[in-house]
Amino acid sequence: MKKIVLSGVVAAVLVPSLYAEVFELGKINVASKLNEERVFEETTTEETIQRDNAVTVSEALDNLSGVTQEIQGGRAESTLYIRGFDARRIGFFIDSVPVYVPYDGNFDYGRFLTTDIAEIDVSKGYSSVAYGANTMGGVINVISKKPTKALEGSVRSHVVFDSDVGFAKQVSALNVGTLQENYYIQLGANYANQDHFRLSDDFEPTAYQPSGDRLRSETKDQKVNLKAGYFIDANTELALGYINQKGEKQQPPATDTTFSKEKYWDWPYWDKETVYLNGQKTFDHSYLKAVLYYDRFKNSLYSYADDTYSTFNSKGFTFKSKYDDYSYGARLSYGTEIGKHLLTLSANYKTDVHRGYDIDKTDSTTTMIEKYEDRTLSFGVEDAYRLSDQLELLGGISYDRKEGEYAYDEDSATAGIPLGTQDTCNPQIALVYKADASSIYRASIARKTYLTSMKDRYSRRLGSAEPNPDLESEKSTHFELSYDKKIDNTQIGITGFIARVDDAIQNVLLSDSGTPGDTKDDLFQNQNIGEFEHRGIELDLNYQGESFQAGGNYTYLSLVNKSDNDAKLTDVPKHQLFAYVQKDLTPNLSLYGNVKMRKGAYEQKMDRTYVINPTFTTLDAKVVYTPWEDLTAEFGIKNITDKYYAYDSAFPMPGREFFVTMEYKF
Repeated sequence: MKKIVLSGVVAAVLVPSLYAEVFELGKINVASKLNEERVFEETTTEETIQRDNAVTVSEALDNLSGVTQEIQGGRAESTLYIRGFDARRIGFFIDSVPVYVPYDGNFDYGRFLTTDIAEIDVSKGYSSVAYGANTMGGVINVISKKPTKALEGSVRSHVVFDSDVGFAKQVSALNVGTLQENYYIQLGANYANQDHFRLSDDFEPTAYQPSGDRLRSETKDQKVNLKAGYFIDANTELALGYINQKGEKQQPPATDTTFSKEKYWDWPYWDKETVYLNGQKTFDHSYLKAVLYYDRFKNSLYSYADDTYSTFNSKGFTFKSKYDDYSYGARLSYGTEIGKHLLTLSANYKTDVHRGYDIDKTDSTTTMIEKYEDRTLSFGVEDAYRLSDQLELLGGISYDRKEGEYAYDEDSATAGIPLGTQDTCNPQIALVYKADASSIYRASIARKTYLTSMKDRYSRRLGSAEPNPDLESEKSTHFELSYDKKIDNTQIGITGFIARVDDAIQNVLLSDSGTPGDTKDDLFQNQNIGEFEHRGIELDLNYQGESFQAGGNYTYLSLVNKSDNDAKLTDVPKHQLFAYVQKDLTPNLSLYGNVKMRKGAYEQKMDRTYVINPTFTTLDAKVVYTPWEDLTAEFGIKNITDKYYAYDSAFPMPGREFFVTMEYKF
């Protein structure tokens, strides 16, 4: 067989992997003939995740330029933005399997621990059309581990203490794998238990929250990730994966009711289960790759009558509910090299089903109150054409279509509700110029679309919204210029981007209760009336010396409302900075520290006015001791200055915390 020098997804299939510990079947990258480097994907490795003490996926990605973590206190969840686009408009995948919640597309990234992750790939404006629909704001693909030896693994324990040195949280993890001649098995298991977190000493007590420990901040998460692979022959690989995740979380009370109404919620369970079969077959100049999957999401939400969190009443704001959602689908892709072209064809099919239930407050009997079903199809073509040894033209186009298959809720007004169809064509083009071995320029234009969710179209939001089944899709056009340069041990990157969004969905007030500051009787509806522009600059700098490493990034982001209304995009900072340093004092001892700064994010208050969230800066540091090659101990402090800060002003974050981490690899 002739050797083909490619990169991205094709390189992962046709040539030996440079990162054997990464599960290559789970990767999707923009194909390129120019070199074996990733062209548009930015990758966070397991080593970087551990270096930065990132316990969850949201914490890990918050350290990338253009990516912003947001803690939504009103939902007790952590979410992510890419260049100002929220989680609903970002495709989230685990080993190439889409795993977002079918009903609304939202996702609690804080429920996903990083201990079984090999790397996370992030695409921003330009991304592979093979991912399928709904990648308007970007793509996140979490890649699991794959064994490289007959027996290998690790045991890890991470314990957090609050500022009074009281036990606050523990994360335990086990990873073990085996690689044999014809098969491999990889097992990852983790458990996280947060008893509480303690607020900064600068927090001023309120009627809802005293000083000290944060009320109702307990969470529990556990996950098992099992994968078995089989090599049919030298060119054919199959892998069967199973992920089972269970979680519980409480809702802390709002500390400022001008930003959030007081509510008494908790989630008795937040569970997710995924099964997938991934396979690939390689030929001399081509490959065939496929994945089949089933993903199920179950959770329950209780809304209590008061702060005893034990009673319900006849009022509508108290309830017991549960979701039982599932998705199933498949992806098939074919790549081939034809002369100077590297051509990729892909097809995606996905069915999403949402089932919502009311749980009786007295006898706990369940009644289905809503059921929705959508079907999504996507067909894509990509090509990489090598114009010269230094210049490459990339292009792609996808056709995405979402059909409403079924819609029911218990409100009689939905009888005969129309089932809409959304479809869109998304072209993209890029020019990549590799000036020399250390310099690369990129220019791209990409059209992306957000096909509206079930919640966007049908939700009544506990009586405060009017459904809009004819809601249309949002469209965005991404323009990007970037330059990367390596000078000795220093890597420099600069990117400028503009994303223009048309037909943006906004929550429009249909009728006002007439009482200032009281929105409980107002009626809203989602409508396609918005036009926004996201524009910014990303700067990246990294130095990797023999005993000293330093780096970081800065993002400037301006979100401009081009419509004739006063709506603002909230929760996204205008300025964000991350920087770190690491110094090896001896071969066994090193010091690490980082700083994060966030400034200029808008928030909306209960009276619908906007304010800017206060600027905050946090500092973390740790000592890393490696007495033996296989054993590592870390002792550190997070939020060294005990800074009082909040992503969401009614929900403050932890103050100073101490942590100890131990890991043994075998």
